[in-house]
Amino acid sequence: MGSLKINLSLHDMEYDSLPDPRRVWTGAPGSREEGLGRLVLLTPDVVARAANCIKTGCRVGMNWDMNKLDVANVNRAPTQHHIVSLFGGAAYDDVYIFNPQQSSQWDGLRHFSAAFPTPNEPERRLFYGGVTSKEIEDRNNTRIGLQHWAREGICKRGVLLDYVRYAERHSIKYSTLSDHAIPLHTLQDCAKEQGVTFRRGDLLFVRIGVTQELDTKMIASDKLAYASSPNPQHAGIEGTEEMLRWIWDEGFAAVAGDAISFEVYPPKESHSRGEGEAEVSGVFLTNTFSLAGGCQLESSLTWRS
Repeated sequence: MGSLKINLSLHDMEYDSLPDPRRVWTGAPGSREEGLGRLVLLTPDVVARAANCIKTGCRVGMNWDMNKLDVANVNRAPTQHHIVSLFGGAAYDDVYIFNPQQSSQWDGLRHFSAAFPTPNEPERRLFYGGVTSKEIEDRNNTRIGLQHWAREGICKRGVLLDYVRYAERHSIKYSTLSDHAIPLHTLQDCAKEQGVTFRRGDLLFVRIGVTQELDTKMIASDKLAYASSPNPQHAGIEGTEEMLRWIWDEGFAAVAGDAISFEVYPPKESHSRGEGEAEVSGVFLTNTFSLAGGCQLESSLTWRS
């Protein structure tokens, strides 16, 4: 974020050296620095170096169709698309009404909170920066809103770990719509097999195969049953402190996947941290990306550069 003068001292520390890994809250309340979270790692030199990775110029879209989760969990409304006639059919407007959580999306820092209990408030939860639910619901309060990072956009190098192919090579059988959890050592081994090395400011993609299974193996009645289930499951990475430490120490500014959430759902009791811990540390999460096309470019080695 080249237009800002930011103190990166906390972001330069290793996870175990941080004064409080759950409170890496830099910038004054309401400031753009606060709103960027871990995206402050995208300094001009990081972005310029990412541009040098382009070798072939081939492009691939990673957006999943907005209507693929037409029946979604937690009572999220389906996408609506209205075609509005103007001037007797001489022109038309498209009107969309949609919930961004219905398809490929970046979770903002306002999306999920983490538990910060006190003796007087055992159920207290906070968002990044110590933002409260009351502040989130106040339409006049813009703290940690996406406008802070939308001003310059997000431009960085992406690295893709293809767990689908890794599992095939190692005869690991799983359903993506189960509580199959991917441990850290498996991700590290996957990166080693692919020859992937990480850089500060990278966006980490992990392909698990959720969107592909929803596209190719589920009919409408299957999707309805899944959405209506009181206990839905989907595969993801383990939600452990060990995993968060690795994400932080590798210098990822954001992590992404093709699952409905980046971490396995529901969280396992054996995991050492609760939901929302990555977000409260300022790490952006992106979900339900369509990553199969990106894997088809593997032979070009562009994403490995």
